Amino acid sequence: MSAGSTTCSLLLISLCNVVAPRAWAQYEVEQPDRVWLRALLDVRVARGGSAPSWTDSGPGKTRFGGHSTDSGFESETRFALGQLAIEAGAALPWDLRMQLQVNVEPDIADDYDPWLVEALLRKEWSDQSHGWGLQSGLMSVPFSLEHVGPAWTPEYSISASALNSWLWEEISLAGLEGEWWHQGEHGPRLGIVVGVGYGADQMGRLIALRGWAMGDGLSGVNADLPLPNGTRTDIFNERDHRPAAYTWITLGDAGERAALKLGYIDNMGDEDRTGVWHTRAGTVGAILHPTARTDFVVQYLRGKALVRQPSNDSSLRGFYALLSQHYKGHRVTVRYDDFHVQDLDGGNSTRENGDAVTLAYLYEWGLRHRLGAEYIWLHSNRPASAVPEPEQDGWQLSYRFRY
Repeated sequence: MSAGSTTCSLLLISLCNVVAPRAWAQYEVEQPDRVWLRALLDVRVARGGSAPSWTDSGPGKTRFGGHSTDSGFESETRFALGQLAIEAGAALPWDLRMQLQVNVEPDIADDYDPWLVEALLRKEWSDQSHGWGLQSGLMSVPFSLEHVGPAWTPEYSISASALNSWLWEEISLAGLEGEWWHQGEHGPRLGIVVGVGYGADQMGRLIALRGWAMGDGLSGVNADLPLPNGTRTDIFNERDHRPAAYTWITLGDAGERAALKLGYIDNMGDEDRTGVWHTRAGTVGAILHPTARTDFVVQYLRGKALVRQPSNDSSLRGFYALLSQHYKGHRVTVRYDDFHVQDLDGGNSTRENGDAVTLAYLYEWGLRHRLGAEYIWLHSNRPASAVPEPEQDGWQLSYRFRY
């Protein structure tokens, strides 16, 4: 076990010895407890494409794949722990709020060591119409329009889009984030987030070497992810001592029927430093609720990932549109994904073209239980892969319990 993982485990054990039952925030209910603990357990039955998944350093694009045989590849049905998330928090003096989350995802991490996904202190100064907040610690960028469920899980389906999967896979920052919002009496709501943080010096490396993927794994400060060559890439990696900077702007109506989102991040990477990538990306998205039971979400991202050596300069582009209908505890979602990587330097080929259609059904009862089923039809052409066009379609079933 690494030193970072040992620290996370000791911190988790210490918190478990002192905290009371769960409280407010992402579980849609508020509790009066000043100190709280929550947990989310998600188990899966999954059958992906015949090729080994990227989580096994294979060419598969979904989280669960097949395996190699003497005659090629073969699909297999897997029973797996999708996620064990543990969150803790406390209301501290001076109106400070502490929040922490660790995740166990053994198929991605290749072990059961917990990954520290989030650890921050936050303070807000606000009233009903306007306010501002400040938080410091370990966090991800707030660009995903899908990861708004409990413990930062996707809200509309089991797997997130390729675009938002990448945002939670490869970007983990330790820094400072400020937020300001204002709601006019009858006018629109405006929100602005500005943040800086360290640890993103290899942002973009995963896309260039592996390409896009679709899943629901969350990385953290001590996370590393598998690459096609059998090695792993550290997610938090600071080499040039330059902070990444990002901003996130939201404009919405007072009735929350529609919202426009704009985001931009630049990791400010110094390419003269060995192993440092200079990656920047912009995203635009919209959320519409044409009826009380209908959600329409669309998002586009475009960026560049540049590195001096070896030659893997790439531009990346991702898009998705989803339509989700919910009634009581039932939700049906259909999503279309389109994703591309363009090789910019003619060196190692990073080119990829792909798209996918996802159909998901979720059923929740109470605040604790959810059943989910999902099928993904996925096509990807990545010429540098050992198998340029492996069969990618697959399904998974999920049972989730949260406390």
